[in-house]
Amino acid sequence: MTANRCVGAARELAENIRYSGDTLRHYAEEAPSISGRVLGSVYQNELRVSSEVTPGLAGRLKSVCYQLHLPADSVKAFIHASPDIKAECYSGGTQNCILRFSSALIDLLDDDEFMFVVGHEIGHFLLGHGLARIENSADSIEYLIQQRAQEISSDRVGLIGCRSLDVAIRAMMKTVSGLTDEHLRFDVNAFLRQLDETPHTGGHHASTHPTFFVRCRALLWFSLNDAFNRGGEDFCCEELSRLDQRIRNDLDKYVDGPAREIIAEAEKNLLLWVVADHTVQDGVLDRKEQKAIAKLVGDETLERFKKFLSDIPVDEAQDEVYQRMKMAREDLERMIPTSFEVTFREIEERVSSALGQ
Repeated sequence: MTANRCVGAARELAENIRYSGDTLRHYAEEAPSISGRVLGSVYQNELRVSSEVTPGLAGRLKSVCYQLHLPADSVKAFIHASPDIKAECYSGGTQNCILRFSSALIDLLDDDEFMFVVGHEIGHFLLGHGLARIENSADSIEYLIQQRAQEISSDRVGLIGCRSLDVAIRAMMKTVSGLTDEHLRFDVNAFLRQLDETPHTGGHHASTHPTFFVRCRALLWFSLNDAFNRGGEDFCCEELSRLDQRIRNDLDKYVDGPAREIIAEAEKNLLLWVVADHTVQDGVLDRKEQKAIAKLVGDETLERFKKFLSDIPVDEAQDEVYQRMKMAREDLERMIPTSFEVTFREIEERVSSALGQ
């Protein structure tokens, strides 16, 4: 089997278990230059994982590649000195990737736990996450939601890579706490009960990762899949769909919900100013237009809009409304750059339909 076909088989496996909320992907051929820049630095400053120098780690890396049907030469791994617990993946195009691990992470995990982290990082490569991270706005709310969804997908690949839920959960418990075996008793149920005690503050909506507890529960549910328990790869789409809805509920409850509410408010604000822009063109806000505005944004917002119009000269209304619409459009586009054009067209269509245009 050729290397290309092997990568294709690995990618097909990863796609079969992709979390349905993880929709942003990009496979492109322009990334070798990125790989070259990273390689130039890591070869000079970091330790490469190899059978000669780090035989245990190299063996585990090969084992993960085997589990994922990925040729071992598609992955180059390096270790750098750092007190931070950190792992990274850089895509070098569609056929290879570079993994980087901090020395603190290596010291913290045993060889089996290392396999979960390796599989997780390779998952980012197989699912097209690395290139997508480069090409999209990292500070948009939409993209942060996507990044959190990507972690759910990659955790599944990591679990396939190590083939043990206990190992995966141990790796997560260690990386979230920074504690070694000496201080931990691996009680998964007690660990997950902490999630149920978490206040619903929504304070994590600016994070690139879901909470570890959400990730662990999502992984626990995934591990109950019949195909995984049989050691197979014929995952049932219907079963995964039901699982994904449970995960979506968890994400919305603890982190994504507040983020989606911010987007919804911005969409509602843009909707108001789009319909307002349509209705002030003739200088008169007639009953039909008022009824349309109330239907779209509610009676309370209509009353605020009428007061807004009464407080400015008639000859300035059009320009003021246009400027408000422009600002609302720019705000929403910053939040959802990828799906903004589709959302804006839908808003325009709703306004036209409501006004009978």
